Amino acid sequence: MAVDGTYDISMQTPVGAQPGKIVLKVEGDAVVGTMQNQMGTEPIQNGEVNGDEFQFLVEAKTPMGPIKMTVKGKVEGDELTGQAISPFGPAPIKGKKV
Repeated sequence: MAVDGTYDISMQTPVGAQPGKIVLKVEGDAVVGTMQNQMGTEPIQNGEVNGDEFQFLVEAKTPMGPIKMTVKGKVEGDELTGQAISPFGPAPIKGKKV
């Protein structure tokens, strides 16, 4: 599937751009994988995929403690775009397949 892959990402947060990595693997109409930031790697939960669009939940570690986020995005070619919605509001995400 077009969504499968490992992506180096940059997330625009209230404290600036944060680098990370998203690994996605499609299994039927679900997507599984991990999301990584500077504080560690966490499994994605309740992942869904529809063509080149995906969404999942993740509990990311941050300096302020763990926060739950809903991540929604789309893959076009080698480019991933989307946003993470957290208690702090939306954070745009851009990434490229590695």
